[in-house]
Amino acid sequence: MTAKIKGVSSLKKIALGIVLLFAAGLVAVPALASGSQIGYVDFELLFYAHPEYDVKNRELQEAAEKLYEEIQKAAASLETSEEVDKLGSEYEEKFEELEQEVRVILISFILKIIEEVAEGIPVSVVLPENSIIYGGIDLTNDVIEAMYKSYGISVPSSLREIM
Repeated sequence: MTAKIKGVSSLKKIALGIVLLFAAGLVAVPALASGSQIGYVDFELLFYAHPEYDVKNRELQEAAEKLYEEIQKAAASLETSEEVDKLGSEYEEKFEELEQEVRVILISFILKIIEEVAEGIPVSVVLPENSIIYGGIDLTNDVIEAMYKSYGISVPSSLREIM
């Protein structure tokens, strides 16, 4: 009986996969039929290439160090392991909030620049690079150039080497 359930589950997974592929086709086919272009970006590279990535990362590390000092002081007065665990959880939560704030700032800016670059080409759909099998226009370098241009600076040579 267990084998039968597994077979149904596998069948459902296959059916779901087919439905998802069909749905993706419904999104992509009208874009292609209308003569629209599909672009893609290496989002991970864009994230790390952000002009303020190093600064924001340093700020995050400094905030983490400050939180760590605070937790060390607070932990000195705790007596039970439950109290220490609770304090550790609070520290993790605060750090994750700080980290999320930094991510939101960087990602919001990147998405805005992707939209500007895509409109200038024109590209009507932009996907992550890892979802492209064939074709499309790689916008990654154009987005990096536009990010740095918006800050009034040029792309560093170390970054140009990997572009």
